[in-house]
Amino acid sequence: HPVNHAGAYRSTPGFELIAAANRGDEKLRVFGERWGVTALYTDYRRLLTEERPDVVSVCTQSPEKSEIVVAAAEAGVKAIVVEKAMATSLAEADAMIAACERCNVLLAVNHPYRFSPMNRRAKALIAEGAIGELGTVTAHAGGGMLHVGTHTFDLLRDWAGDVVEVEARVPNYAPEQDLPATGMLQFASGVTGFFDHVHRARSGYEARGTAGSLHISSDVGDGWLTRQAPMFPESKRAYPHRITTEPLDPGPHEMSTTERMLVELHASLTTGAPFVSTGRDGAAAMELGIACYVSHLAGGSVRLPLAEQSLRVPNR
Repeated sequence: HPVNHAGAYRSTPGFELIAAANRGDEKLRVFGERWGVTALYTDYRRLLTEERPDVVSVCTQSPEKSEIVVAAAEAGVKAIVVEKAMATSLAEADAMIAACERCNVLLAVNHPYRFSPMNRRAKALIAEGAIGELGTVTAHAGGGMLHVGTHTFDLLRDWAGDVVEVEARVPNYAPEQDLPATGMLQFASGVTGFFDHVHRARSGYEARGTAGSLHISSDVGDGWLTRQAPMFPESKRAYPHRITTEPLDPGPHEMSTTERMLVELHASLTTGAPFVSTGRDGAAAMELGIACYVSHLAGGSVRLPLAEQSLRVPNR
């Protein structure tokens, strides 16, 4: 099932792929041949005015995203799908959100974990109390804190809610570079979060509660629910414990996360159903990535929201 935007538009009912824009002629030609698109533009503004699309995907590198999203909103589209990270600064993200709200445009950020059956099953189990009262959430990954870190932070926010404090260390810090960090999050709910991108450990996400834990490996990978109970329930002692582990069953993976995102986007546009990965969600995840660099420079924890809106971290 296609993960890329073009393939997902082609395979998802309710959408038709009608046009594309790219700065380079050769890549644009190859794209058109691959997907059967003849309306090809090297100027995205011409595409907006001449094709009048209902939905636009913005998949360019992050330094250009804000300008394109604002232009698309003002051109009268109904929805914009922007890849993460949605921008390079909070000021850019705010401009994108403001333009879309002013023009009544749905701004969707393609954070695939939001549409992962595995993640949704894990989130439901947390909400149901399957692991008791949630205490900590943990993420291991690699890459810079905006380009990849937005995945980490969006998933942890999806599980535990809004973050109020960030403390991070960026071992090889350099200005205006998107680099790995390791650190800790404090959530408004009282949950504590831990993340590490520095050691490039195999990606994984974990939630621990008073009665067990759950682990997922990726958006469509394996997952496990672990419960803890006394080995001898009749004993006066609370230990030793028996740990039982069972696989998480999210159901069949009959669609890619991109296709799932488009199905839900279509429902939002046609029925008014709420959308689960908005521009504000994308900005919140991006703020946590930027907060890592602010915390590193400050030498300690920083409270949110960040006062510094213009700090810029270019990323893909």
